[in-house]
Amino acid sequence: MTVPARAPRTQAQRRDEMRTALLDAAVASLMELGFAGTTTLEVQRRAEVSRGALMHHFPSKAELLVATIAHLGEMRGRDLKQRAASLPTGPARIEAVLDLLWECFAGPLFQVSLELRAAARTDAELRGPLSTAERVMGDRIQHQAAILFGPAIAARPGFEAAMDLTLHLMMGAAMTTLMHGEEPRIHLRINQWKSLFPTLLEKTP
Repeated sequence: MTVPARAPRTQAQRRDEMRTALLDAAVASLMELGFAGTTTLEVQRRAEVSRGALMHHFPSKAELLVATIAHLGEMRGRDLKQRAASLPTGPARIEAVLDLLWECFAGPLFQVSLELRAAARTDAELRGPLSTAERVMGDRIQHQAAILFGPAIAARPGFEAAMDLTLHLMMGAAMTTLMHGEEPRIHLRINQWKSLFPTLLEKTP
């Protein structure tokens, strides 16, 4: 039996594969070494590409790191989409979705973005692109949350305000956990928020 020959990759496919390899390398470096240890040379080494290839896709460290945040968000979004199929229906869905959202803040995505925020305070080159990327990420999280909760919940009058409060609460809780631990107290507060969230859905802004 003759195995059909694979079609050669197009230039666009090769470009996308190279970009993904660089972003995956940047993610791995940020997780292991943090912002300070993640240099363009380190990312180049991990991705096993030439200096020219790296600079072609990301001319500066700031552009690379901002793209990495978006890449992490896309990875997390795909994971949430896959897990949405197994979410329960009815009142239990609210708790399940809030648990999923908390995982986003308790995981590496938030930790990496927190390091970049701190660096952006004194780095104008990073601050502008990061601010834009975070607005896009915020809109994406809101959109993803509406899909996870489902139209019956997302259509309620207080949903947008409830989600805004939820995200602010979780950002603060994640920062406290990262800096001070206190996991039992933070989990208690998250569980308390689960009981408050449904009451906010009926409040007109």
